[in-house]
Amino acid sequence: MEFIMLLLVVLVIVIALVASRFIDNSNPFQVQRKPALLSPVERSFLGLLEKAVQNEYRIVNRVKLADVLDVREQASDKSRRSIALKLNAKYLDYVLCEPDSMKVIAVLDLVNTHSKEGHKAVPDWFVSGALEAAGVPYLRIGIKAGYSVTELQAALAMKLGKPAPKAEPLFKGLAKKGPTRPIRSLKPTVAANSPVVGKLMAPALSHSQIKAQSTALIQVS
Repeated sequence: MEFIMLLLVVLVIVIALVASRFIDNSNPFQVQRKPALLSPVERSFLGLLEKAVQNEYRIVNRVKLADVLDVREQASDKSRRSIALKLNAKYLDYVLCEPDSMKVIAVLDLVNTHSKEGHKAVPDWFVSGALEAAGVPYLRIGIKAGYSVTELQAALAMKLGKPAPKAEPLFKGLAKKGPTRPIRSLKPTVAANSPVVGKLMAPALSHSQIKAQSTALIQVS
């Protein structure tokens, strides 16, 4: 009797598993929408990159390496199949293209330099080697807070063989705009609580001290 009960329990479990598997397979679209196409870090860097390139290039995201490179015609059939599989399996974060012709100018990948388990932390020899062989400039940009547009423009210019952008001066002109700390006068002042009325005191600051103070007010932000 106990054996029959145990057999029935096992049979019910098997039927339940088979039924659940059948129900899952009945819907071929077991998918859901992702919260966003780009992660917060990728979205933030995209905004910075758009400011850096301005309207000179068009930025395309999440591009297959197969959309940038093609297998050479003289490659053997075996090599062609192997390379095609690798090209289709690799993705690039940002691709800079000419606005009109959509010719690829450069490729950028974000890199987590603080952890080997981060986003593309380990260099991909196939991606870098293939892009270099095809003559496509490739930049691996480390993820960090506080990148400036000028820094990114300088990195792109160096990779593309262009002159580096000039850094904007902290202050334009000879004086700092806005309120500054007043400089004490050079004129001798009368001691307010001196027992001798009209007795003159020496200047509080020398010529060199005042000149140094003025220079500091211009340079310090």
